[in-house]
Amino acid sequence: MPTSTFPTTLPRIALGCYPLGGGYGGLNEKDARYTVDAALDSGWRFLDTAETYLDSEERLGRILQGRRDEIFLATKAFPCETYSYEHLSAALDGSLTRLQTDWVDLYQLHGPEDWVATFGEKTALDELGDSLTRLRHSGRTLNVGVCNLDAETLVSLSRRAQLFSTQNLYSLLDRGEEDDPAHLPVETEIIPTAKKLGIAFLAFSPLSRGLLADNLERGRTFRDDDERSSLPRFQPAVYPHYVEVAHSLQAWAADHGRSLVQLAVAWTLANPGVTSTLVGAKSAAQVRAISGAESWLLSASDLAEIDGILSTLHPDAQAAKMIVWDHFRPEFFSRLRDRRYASAGGRQ
Repeated sequence: MPTSTFPTTLPRIALGCYPLGGGYGGLNEKDARYTVDAALDSGWRFLDTAETYLDSEERLGRILQGRRDEIFLATKAFPCETYSYEHLSAALDGSLTRLQTDWVDLYQLHGPEDWVATFGEKTALDELGDSLTRLRHSGRTLNVGVCNLDAETLVSLSRRAQLFSTQNLYSLLDRGEEDDPAHLPVETEIIPTAKKLGIAFLAFSPLSRGLLADNLERGRTFRDDDERSSLPRFQPAVYPHYVEVAHSLQAWAADHGRSLVQLAVAWTLANPGVTSTLVGAKSAAQVRAISGAESWLLSASDLAEIDGILSTLHPDAQAAKMIVWDHFRPEFFSRLRDRRYASAGGRQ
């Protein structure tokens, strides 16, 4: 069984590796490597990927050769079939093959088993807990965690398996206030539950898929190979409203000698229940622009002023969802399963 030499305390900022696979538009491998290099140079030695992140795992497998032991590496199993032990084991083996490693530091369920679609009778929590424990005992993952589970399920599953973490959407724009099952009450329920259980809380998408980036252009459009082109917040009638608020937040950050991206990350870390924030980046420049955000300690009056700016967001933008499943087609699930088992073939 492998042992990890990684510190028990996670870095406050981690690199979210969805953009490295091309999820936000095409990215060549040279730039992906530069991005990872910049993240490691900045102390972001926690890398988070998933089997659904397009070519992310394959690229990381090549990029991390010779320095795997320096990284806390996490990946995820997507619910493209039931969460039986056989399916999860194959998913993990497929990820290990693509990542060119014998183990990951953290293996996560990407969401509830019926998160996007149903694939037969749902796996009982007793069975799921046992499967996660077996995966951990196999040595192929040192820890197991979950993403996007509601608080009740998180508590129940924690009684059946030794969970390391929960990962959830959390940002200035997404705190879990929507009346929508895909948008959980993160600030009021999930973070306090994680703290009570003694597990890490990992915030993803603190930049809200780029809506909280500096120097946004109102007229920008998104190419078909960029997932955002199909999402509600990035449509021509809605996107400019977010740009307007981003400009106001950027001006506030500039008055404090910082950038908007640093503000977005620092805001998530201002919540004492947040262990690490996972930042998606697709260039070394983006990494360098965010680096140092963990040192910015926002005061209570700062947070109140920021909320005042956010309150000016147009109602149409406030109603637009961050997470939707309309762009997932049945063929997506079959392709993912085919890829999972093709990669897992031959592993023990």
